[in-house]
Order: sequence, then C-alpha cells, then structure tokens
Amino acid sequence: MSDNAFKIGIFAANCSGGIACTTVPERWEASWDNNLAIAKMADEAGIEFMLPLGRWAGYGGETDHNGVSFETLTWASGILAATQHTMAFSTLHVALIHPVFAAKQMVTADHIGKGRFGLNIVCGWNTDEFGMFGIEIKDHDRRYELGDEWLRIVKRLWTEKEPFDFDGEFFKLENVRAEPKPYSQPWPTIMNAGQSGAGLDFAIRNADYLFRGIQTAEKTKNDIAQMRAETAKLGRNVGVFTNAYVVVRPTKKEAEEYHHYYAVENADEGAVETIYVGRGIKDNPNLSDDAKAALWRRIAAGNSAYPFIGDPDDVAQQMKELHDIGFGGIAMGLVNYTRDFPYFRDEVLPRLERLGLRHPFSPVETA
Repeated sequence: MSDNAFKIGIFAANCSGGIACTTVPERWEASWDNNLAIAKMADEAGIEFMLPLGRWAGYGGETDHNGVSFETLTWASGILAATQHTMAFSTLHVALIHPVFAAKQMVTADHIGKGRFGLNIVCGWNTDEFGMFGIEIKDHDRRYELGDEWLRIVKRLWTEKEPFDFDGEFFKLENVRAEPKPYSQPWPTIMNAGQSGAGLDFAIRNADYLFRGIQTAEKTKNDIAQMRAETAKLGRNVGVFTNAYVVVRPTKKEAEEYHHYYAVENADEGAVETIYVGRGIKDNPNLSDDAKAALWRRIAAGNSAYPFIGDPDDVAQQMKELHDIGFGGIAMGLVNYTRDFPYFRDEVLPRLERLGLRHPFSPVETA
C-alpha cells in the first residue's frame, strides 16, 4: 500500500446496502456498474484499497440486507482490471474453497492487478451460510487450526518450485504444484480480523494487516500496544485497521440529522435483529442493556462499525484521534458510495493531508 500514515479503503461495495442496514431509497445498490464507478473514483483519488464482504445470503428484513452480492475473487479480478493504483482484496472463507484451487485463483487475480491483489482470510462464523455448502462449522479454535493448514498449503504453492505432498489433519494432498507464482513477492498482502484467543494468534502470525473492533478508545489503545508487542516478538510489523462508517455533511447538525434519518428512523429492523441475535449480542450476559442498545444502533448504522459523524473538520479530527491511538487506517462504509464519496474526497482528504496523515495523490500511469 501507500506510505500514508492513515490509509483508507472502500468497504462492502460488493453487497447490497453496503454496511448501512437501512431502508432509505438511496441505500447502496450493488450493481456491477456501481462497483466499477466507485472503484474508479477511489483509484483516481489515491484510496488504498477496496475490501469486499464475503457473503452468500442476506440478513432478511425489509431489504434482505446484503442479499445481493458479488463473489469476491471474481469481483476483485474485475476491479483490478479496471483500475491502476488501488488494491482489491478478496474475502475468502477458507473452509469453503480448496487451497489448491484458491491459490491458482488468487495468483490469476494478482497478475491481473500486477501485484495489487490482497487476501482477506476468514475462518468462518456464519452457521447459516456454511449450511448452504453442507459444511458443519467447527468450534472457534478448530476453525483457525484449519485456517493455518490451508494457508501453509497456499504459501507453499506460491513459493515452492518442486511438487510436494501434504499430510495434514484437514488436507491430504499428493504431488501438489502450481505455476505461475504470484506477481507479488513472496505473496499477496494478507488481512485478517481475528479478535481474541486462537483468532488473534492466527492474525498476529499470518496477517500484514489486522482488523480490530473498537469498544472504547482507552481499551483499544492498550489492545494495540499489546498486539504490537506480540508481533515484535515474532519479528513482524502488523498494521492495525478498523471498519468504520462515515456520515459527513457541511455542518455537524446536518450530519447528525442524516445519521438519525437513515439509522434510526429508517433502520431495517428485521435485518438488524438477525445480525444482533446471530452474533450473540442479544443473549450476551456480559453486556448491559445500554451497551446492547448502542450495538443495535451501530449495526443499523454500519454493521457494528466505528462511527465518524460530523462536518469535514470533525471527521478529519476524529480520524486523527484514531490514528493517535495506534490505527493505521480504516475500511470505510457510506450509505451510498458514488453519491457520498465525492464530498469526502473533496473536503475530508485535503484536511487529512493538512494534518499530516496523508500525502497529496499524484497518479503514475502503469503499463
């Protein structure tokens, strides 16, 4: 990615609604034309990456939130073919795609993008979606054990010239080989969102960029410091991102009013409830009623993402505060990407440059 101190990506444009779980008529329509349009806007503005959601079914409700979605490897290949600078990630559920097949697919995308492909590796959590494939989702730690084995096979395919056998717990393979090797060396950028226990250990060992949810600023600051200490022990330097949604308007009042309009007055309550229950929030005995209510609203506003709400100065300053506690960037959701991104580009990006978080973008044509 770029050397900007605070990197920005477009998050979830491959899915209907993006991350805003709302019924407003201007909610995101995930057509291919719309995806190409926001990808080209991002590319021309120096936005570092596009990150898709890996979805196989919607969340129901009035809009069947995320019910329309593009498969992420094919999507990434199309985005890379249409852009020159921005990275495109694929979000892969490792239990659903055989590592030999996936390794070949990813190398193809990486060559299309001349090294701009990235892997967002997901070890699984959605029982309903796994049932569509006839696969029983394993318990938390076992999912990451499978992910470790899957990634070891993929990396060997990406780096080893000679055929090899693999005798693991989850995969038993013979005479495995693959050409060509990745355009990226030694392999594409890897992202992961492991949050605790085995998931966090997996991310620290394998990811170049780690996604971290935000509860409170102080707790998150301590978490990041601990993660950096753990990665340093392994001789690794892992960037830390979070997912976020942005509502920016000329005045703070306008931003807050629009946020209330789409996320409170017009929340897709059925879809929000599905996510709220499915992620174990509703029955979590460790959360207060106030905390649960706040999480419900954050699901409606941006799929539990961190909020940036205000005028351009507010939003830029909020991003600086996030950077100051240790975050290297965000994957950003907007209610409507092609409608809302130009104002963010024209008003927030220059302010981030003045704060020293980003450099002016000067595109260089690639062959």
